[in-house]
Amino acid sequence: MKKHLALALGLLVMAFAMTGCGKSSSLTSSDGTTGGTAVEQAKVNVSLAADAALIDEEISQDETPMDFNAAPEGALAAIRPYRWWRHITSVDRTFSTEFSDPDSSGRPLRAIVTVNARLQGEFNILAGDTAAGDTARRIVRKPLDEQRLRKLYLIRIPVDSARTDSLRREWRIVGTSGVKVTSRNAVTRIQSIRLQAGALDTTVTDPLELHRIRRVFLVPPFTPVTLTVTTLSPTDMVFLNHVDHRARFRNNGDGTFTLAWQTGSHPGLRHFGVRALSNGTLFDDAAAYDSQAWIIPTAPRREDCDIEHRR
Repeated sequence: MKKHLALALGLLVMAFAMTGCGKSSSLTSSDGTTGGTAVEQAKVNVSLAADAALIDEEISQDETPMDFNAAPEGALAAIRPYRWWRHITSVDRTFSTEFSDPDSSGRPLRAIVTVNARLQGEFNILAGDTAAGDTARRIVRKPLDEQRLRKLYLIRIPVDSARTDSLRREWRIVGTSGVKVTSRNAVTRIQSIRLQAGALDTTVTDPLELHRIRRVFLVPPFTPVTLTVTTLSPTDMVFLNHVDHRARFRNNGDGTFTLAWQTGSHPGLRHFGVRALSNGTLFDDAAAYDSQAWIIPTAPRREDCDIEHRR
């Protein structure tokens, strides 16, 4: 909650700074704004600040330890991991907005915001040394450097003309993608996630595909869920990160991984994350951190994801 508040305040500061001079200068940058003005961007920032949880979901920066008491896999395993966790020390965000569909006055009616963040820190493993008969324990620390991507779709809605504040919420977030988090120079890749929950049976092949907010995946409370993940390598390690469940997927030996659990009763728009780690990430103390995660938005009821008509 604190990080969401800090992010929202930062976006609002940006919004007021961009409109403080009263001018409407055009900006064009691969890391900034295309097709709009500074004032238009400021109004978009107000809407982003109002729904900061869509920018900083609760999964990608999670540092909760994952217990992993597993025997070494493969004759060349150098260490036996007992627990791993991520520690994020810095998050550097950039926002790229592409405006489109101008009206008769030239003002855009639609916008796609790409939220790009660089996460840096450490990947930590509490491990035993297989060469020493697994009698010693130590913490293996690996540099963590990840890129996190998400897309948001906004439309401009007419507002009460009697309001005079320049930053009234004309823009509404009506669509979102999932989130893709990939470590620098990663080889590990997720190819698809099949989600089965009640009447829902769908397969995600692109986490950055845009969906209407009111059409995110509906997973009712206390519902059995089965996830089947496909990666490029049958030796990967795959883990689930959810608000009420963290676990390792069962390796089916053919590049697919399966996990079943039951949802809780948490209301509102939520996310679950699937993280694939290379075998060397966990079993080789000299190998680099190699990971990819897909984070998917869900909601228990239609009204819990109705961001579109908030005022």
